[in-house]
Amino acid sequence: MTPIGVTSTFETKPPGPGVWRLTPPLFAAPQTPWVGSVRPFILKNIKQFQPRQPVPLTSERWVDQFNEIKLYGRDRGSVRTPEQTAIALFWTANANRAYNRVARDIASARGLSILETARLAAMINVVGADAQISVMHWKYHFLFWRPVTAIDPSAVVDDGFGPVPGFDDGNQATFEEAGWRPLVTTPNHPEYPAAHGSLTSAMAEVFSEFLETEHINLDIHGFDANGLAGNLNAVRHFDTAEQLRSEIIDARLWAGLHYRSSTEAGVRLGQKVAHYDLEQAFRAKRRSRDDD
Repeated sequence: MTPIGVTSTFETKPPGPGVWRLTPPLFAAPQTPWVGSVRPFILKNIKQFQPRQPVPLTSERWVDQFNEIKLYGRDRGSVRTPEQTAIALFWTANANRAYNRVARDIASARGLSILETARLAAMINVVGADAQISVMHWKYHFLFWRPVTAIDPSAVVDDGFGPVPGFDDGNQATFEEAGWRPLVTTPNHPEYPAAHGSLTSAMAEVFSEFLETEHINLDIHGFDANGLAGNLNAVRHFDTAEQLRSEIIDARLWAGLHYRSSTEAGVRLGQKVAHYDLEQAFRAKRRSRDDD
């Protein structure tokens, strides 16, 4: 039986290599597919910015990103450094809490008025909402598979999306591995494009716009694996918006959740959504990046 919420989408994308499957350990039903059908706050429509197609499974680029995440994203025996592991876990924090905390920090440090603080909070939450609406729409459009089921075809159950065990990619240059698991438990929604990439890139655009510079010079609070569940005790500093975007690409790879090209696609999508929203609703005055 096809899981609730994606029946009509799967009718247009037959089961096969590259198609999303429910993921271990919980094999939970698809998360909030309805978000991709919500009317955006500022965007003209949810299809306004369409990402390019995921990397073809026959391509050399697919082989490269398959091997990269297989090595760096695995739970055990990874080639990650301890610092890379800590960064991957840092970005498992609740992003909405983290970015709204940045707003409070900016307001406090700069002595913003109530009106200025409200404007910043609106920018973060309205732009962030549109970025997530857009990315969830495209996730359920492309229905691309997560690394855990691409690398380990046996990591699937009878979910109604295809055979058990699952498909391999059909590419003789890649080698599947039974038992491969990511550092971080895979969220229960399709892989492409990366949602955190979209949101974080959109927030980088918001902070650059509000502060009127690419040199944002901000601290962001995230998850500290040595603390209590749900904490925001770890702090990472970002001199520029580009540093923030670059780190989220690496972090989701090191977590074993997203191929590099998926988070890159999410970053591009989030930046486009934010740029449009800020111009349309917040009278953005952004200068060219060459000005910084």
